[in-house]
Amino acid sequence: MNMLNLLKKISNRLNFIFYTHSSRYKLRYLYSYDRKRFIRHAGSLHHEEKEQKLASVIMAYHVVEKGLSMPERRLGFGHDAVLELISLIRDYSEKFPQNDQILHAISVLDAYREMHRKENFSLRPDLQQALDSLLADFPPAVKEDGQIEITRELYYAHLESSFPEFSASRHSVRHFNGPVSLEQIERAVSLARNAPSACNRQHTRVHCICDKETRKKVLSLQNGNRGFGHLADKLLIITADLHDIRWEEERNDLYTNAGIFLMNLCYALHANKVAHCLLNWSVSPFRDILLRKLVSIPDHETVICILACGDCPEQFSLASSPRKPVSEILTVHR
Repeated sequence: MNMLNLLKKISNRLNFIFYTHSSRYKLRYLYSYDRKRFIRHAGSLHHEEKEQKLASVIMAYHVVEKGLSMPERRLGFGHDAVLELISLIRDYSEKFPQNDQILHAISVLDAYREMHRKENFSLRPDLQQALDSLLADFPPAVKEDGQIEITRELYYAHLESSFPEFSASRHSVRHFNGPVSLEQIERAVSLARNAPSACNRQHTRVHCICDKETRKKVLSLQNGNRGFGHLADKLLIITADLHDIRWEEERNDLYTNAGIFLMNLCYALHANKVAHCLLNWSVSPFRDILLRKLVSIPDHETVICILACGDCPEQFSLASSPRKPVSEILTVHR
């Protein structure tokens, strides 16, 4: 090896070492920045701000309204969840004016009480007393069931409509009644590829789980499918490939790009008459590792979300899940 080649080899090695160390330092700085902001503001650590309290109420009432719309509803369900929701509503109402989300939460509790009255089911005394007391203090402004009764025909009635109507017709479904074909899944994934991605790198991958026993084991690792997950015919595990990340500042881009693809996939599934429900993957590293072993997901793919899929019955219920007004979402900077 002549001297020039040796110097080039040494230079390349030094550049590699410098780049590697500088990248690692940059990553420490970037994640430190994220960590500090999370510690300062995350609702999991702070509970006194208005938005943090409202988020707790919304999450709690959604648990109850999901229970009201479950395919295998159990009378007396959610004792602790309902008591927690009552406590959260009182706490919020003592500090802030009630808004539409709080009013809906109260209506959900009213629907919960009314449903048990109609079934002549006696709730536990502590829960009955807490419910009666809250609803006496805050009578529901509007009677709601916390659920939407719908037919299969109506659910798919707007597949050929304008986008606003089509978009509004898509809902998360927790009633599954039969299989969907791999062809339906493949058509939906093919259509979802229209989703934009950073520099067209197309980070997202989809793992389709068909085997019943594997589905059961996967669902046992996820904490939001009780009461309906076992009815799903297929599971779609959405991942994003770390190999497609080109520099450190893109540390969060996997979730951005996969999230765009995921919403497009939900529309595509709806267009192909595949009922579906998104299941979060907010789990410990231990469960993430178990899932990877169970389904053979490569280590370089980050798990984003799981979709439970199946056919819907002729008649079923949807959680109403009202949206916040545009005024609370859109900020115009002039």
